[in-house]
Amino acid sequence: MASVLDQLGIQGGALLVNIVGFLLLLYLMRRFAFKPVGDFMQQRADRIKADLTEARQLRDEAENRHRHLQTELQNARDQFRAEMARASREAKDAIAQLHVEARAQREQIIVDTETQLQHSRETMLEQLREQVTELAAEVAARLLRDTLNDERQTALVEAFIADIDRLALEDPHDELVG
Repeated sequence: MASVLDQLGIQGGALLVNIVGFLLLLYLMRRFAFKPVGDFMQQRADRIKADLTEARQLRDEAENRHRHLQTELQNARDQFRAEMARASREAKDAIAQLHVEARAQREQIIVDTETQLQHSRETMLEQLREQVTELAAEVAARLLRDTLNDERQTALVEAFIADIDRLALEDPHDELVG
């Protein structure tokens, strides 16, 4: 082996010193350079891994919060629709109640008006009776003043009775309306 090294121009002692120096350099580099750099790189990798884990957790929390907010929003919409439907039903019920009250008032007005008309009719009939009585008394007084023959007197009495019957049968309400 020494002959191969001599042919290559390499001295054995220098080679041994170079190998020992290289190994010593490697040991020192590993101890003082590679270890701190490796530790720094490991710390950085651990920090990145922790940051990624935290980012995933924050993303998951944000998604959960988003779903929760969506659920709350849907619940609020449903509640709003329910409140609107209830308010609409209440408004319709109130309108229906107002219609019922208006009909009742209208019916009461009609009843009151009919009662008033009936009272007016009775009053008019009473006044008519009084007038007929007065007219009958006046006719009787004229008849007594004038001498009549039996035939003339019978015709006047029959005409008077017919007028009374006709007036009693007429509806005084028609005279008020017409």
